[in-house]
Amino acid sequence: MTERRTSQEDAWRLEKAGYVLEIAPAGRRCWREPGTGQLLSGDHAAELLRLEEVRTLEEAGWESVNAEAQTYWRRPDTGRLYPRGAAYDVVKERQER
Repeated sequence: MTERRTSQEDAWRLEKAGYVLEIAPAGRRCWREPGTGQLLSGDHAAELLRLEEVRTLEEAGWESVNAEAQTYWRRPDTGRLYPRGAAYDVVKERQER
């Protein structure tokens, strides 16, 4: 199995969420999960982060909308559509205030 490179956007979001990029003993690029310290593949770390973002959006009342082979998130107070990453950033910013 070949290792797929983590996209630049995924890498940026992982770093922002507290994951740390490391080289595992076997030479593979892995991400250290902030809560557990476990080393994860880029795909696995990105999927865990995606699931956390989706859960946070749903708890905040955002609704997913499928449009043109992409999923967007409807902001509950304005009805505007956002891609997942931008929607999550809006929710986190509002929670921090």
